[in-house]
Amino acid sequence: MRIKTRGHSCIELSTIDGSLLLDPGVFSDLTGAFEGKNAVLITHEHVDHADENAIVQALGANSVLEVYAPAALARSLREQLPSAAASQVHTVCAGADFVVGGIKVRTVGGTHATIHQSIDLVANVGYLLGDHAVGQPVVYHPGDSYHVPVDVRVDVLLLPVMAPWAKMSEAADFAVSVKAGCWTPIHDGLLNERGVSLFDRQLGAIAEGDGSRFERLQPGVENKVEELLAR
Repeated sequence: MRIKTRGHSCIELSTIDGSLLLDPGVFSDLTGAFEGKNAVLITHEHVDHADENAIVQALGANSVLEVYAPAALARSLREQLPSAAASQVHTVCAGADFVVGGIKVRTVGGTHATIHQSIDLVANVGYLLGDHAVGQPVVYHPGDSYHVPVDVRVDVLLLPVMAPWAKMSEAADFAVSVKAGCWTPIHDGLLNERGVSLFDRQLGAIAEGDGSRFERLQPGVENKVEELLAR
């Protein structure tokens, strides 16, 4: 299994059987991102996770590309597409279990973290990707939520580190609770270089103290997931 970041919360995950794209939002580099993809998995409707224009264009250009998204976003995408392409958009909620691009996908969570009591909550689906039963590590993309999955061993946690709804102590407590061997930071598109350095240093120290690794992916660089766990 191979993993690559396109910045912020956008991740590519691939095996010899296919390739998935997660959360292609407006803060990410989407140049060529949809090429060769079997499916796009979207945690929620906010624009930093779902660039609707780019997704609609990708669906129009590829008749076999599939998109999985919570109900409101799935409905919005279908409304922008002709009927044939609209059938490529699938609604998902917590509790789904399917295989796409050779990767087993399970969905968890259901609700976006609270930003403020005056701001309405939206649906948020976290994705568990991979299957220990067939020798694949499990990667967890929680979207904008600190939902801790149960009854599954997570190998790589894609850890949201900076957001209007989050603070560092909550990110660290969440990561410790998930018990993943590797913490990989995401949701950092609003951090400057000083912020990245600070978060990496402090969360890295907490991960080390908990017996885990903190490993930042470099944009555009493909990594073997198994090697992240072995470093």
